[in-house]
Amino acid sequence: MKRLSTLVSGTALALAAALTLSACGGGSSNDSAEGGVVIVTAAQPPSFSYETSATGYEAAEFFLNTGATLIRNPYIAGSDGLSAHQELFKFEPVLAKSYEVSPDGETYTFHLNTEAKSAAGNALDADDVIFSFKRKFEVDTSIVSFVSAPVITSPDQVKKVDDATVAISIADPSHGFTLLSLLANSPYAIYDSEVLTANATPDDPYGVEYSKTNADFGFGAYKLTSYTPGQQMVYEANPGYALGEPGVKRVVQRVVADAGQRSNLVKSGDASVATQLRPADQVALRDANAAQIFTVPSNAYVYVPLTTTKAPFDNVEVRRAFSHAVPYDAIMKDVYKGRLGPISSILNDTLPDYNGDGLKSNTTDPAKSLEILRNAGITTPVKFELTVNNAVPDLKETAVQIQTAARAAGFEVTINEVNSAVFQEGLANKTFQASMGRDYAVVQSPPYVLSLFYTPGSPINWPDFDYAPLNNAIAAGNASGEPLTPAAWGKWNEAERVLQDQMPTVYIGYVQPLNAFANGVEGYVFRTDSVIDYSELKP
Repeated sequence: MKRLSTLVSGTALALAAALTLSACGGGSSNDSAEGGVVIVTAAQPPSFSYETSATGYEAAEFFLNTGATLIRNPYIAGSDGLSAHQELFKFEPVLAKSYEVSPDGETYTFHLNTEAKSAAGNALDADDVIFSFKRKFEVDTSIVSFVSAPVITSPDQVKKVDDATVAISIADPSHGFTLLSLLANSPYAIYDSEVLTANATPDDPYGVEYSKTNADFGFGAYKLTSYTPGQQMVYEANPGYALGEPGVKRVVQRVVADAGQRSNLVKSGDASVATQLRPADQVALRDANAAQIFTVPSNAYVYVPLTTTKAPFDNVEVRRAFSHAVPYDAIMKDVYKGRLGPISSILNDTLPDYNGDGLKSNTTDPAKSLEILRNAGITTPVKFELTVNNAVPDLKETAVQIQTAARAAGFEVTINEVNSAVFQEGLANKTFQASMGRDYAVVQSPPYVLSLFYTPGSPINWPDFDYAPLNNAIAAGNASGEPLTPAAWGKWNEAERVLQDQMPTVYIGYVQPLNAFANGVEGYVFRTDSVIDYSELKP
């Protein structure tokens, strides 16, 4: 199983919104790709506003293709059977033509490409950058402050030098790599301030309500021109995109709820790309030479967050027991058909100077689970509800595997299938006892990853876990200077050992991308946010 030497989360606070695209045409389910591509997917983003919307798969793909950042990680060719992917230790221009670092390493100055145009046709300037940073930090529902600390803690760290230049200051030069990695990803997409301020109100100075249902404020490669709720979204190339107008001029993204039908559509050539497939269907397509699937250095993992503030998982012994009830090998074989690999750590074990002392992969051991429960005086079966997004077929199948195997380990599991909007809302509100997830972290920075998923009060601390030994270990790591040094790794290892002991989240494995490309369609690049960059496609 190929792994990625990396690690902003693909999860964020969700507000289930009823969307109408007033700024674009109503669209038609009969729209064709007209020489472009058709992508079939399971669902649509619940909102067009990053600060209020989940970054589940569909939302993350929308944000990537309609938004743009100051810089990005360059794409490089794969080797040893891997597909093309990102180079995570290098950065190249997007909305910034260049940047420079002060001698003390505490100021990064970005020179903007003022010829770049938004979807609305407005040129980029420094005011757009300042406005965007303020919105990210000052909107109450935004997760950006959680993903950015301790590197960026205030929008005041960003200053306008002139109309074409901004400077970002950091308190510690050892934060430089994490800063650049943050700026290269969707949480730091830059917005068209002219559009959003024109649609602001005294109570909503950043135009958040407008942006929930209007998608004309990004500087990305594509602009959304048609939206039909529950049916399809139509994108057209942005001629003012900073890296040049994309080769594919039109992308039609159609909602097809059934994963098997999505697979058949790419097999027949009626779709160029199918996403969120069952691994069994992927393997069948590959073996029949009917479509392309990809092997990548994956950083996406399958996991089960256990809400530690709700019974029965408010008891650490129940959490420890459940970790032995999960049929890891059976899930890898029967659900993922070899496209899931073992995991022993939330942090990437291929990083420089990685310290895995004392860490080990979870194992299936029903007898051990029963022993833990018995010794803790807990009556079996322990009953709980496992919630799963019904748009994600591999996770539904994984939930069934867990339900079946857990009986012998002293658990009675009821599976609760809900739609994407309800799922994201429940995650954010911590209403589930336990849930199935497929997630990732794209910034290769241990303090970032640990703080992202386990900061007390964070909307994406899915298990709602607040434990002083973990908090102290993360704080000590943050104070250790460069994050990928042996000294810092000692603290990250301490934090991971706490997680393995307390088990707020059961990590199952690293998963390969669950998409397929029609034969002849080129341009797939694996990204650490697991979504497809439409601007790279070549039908």
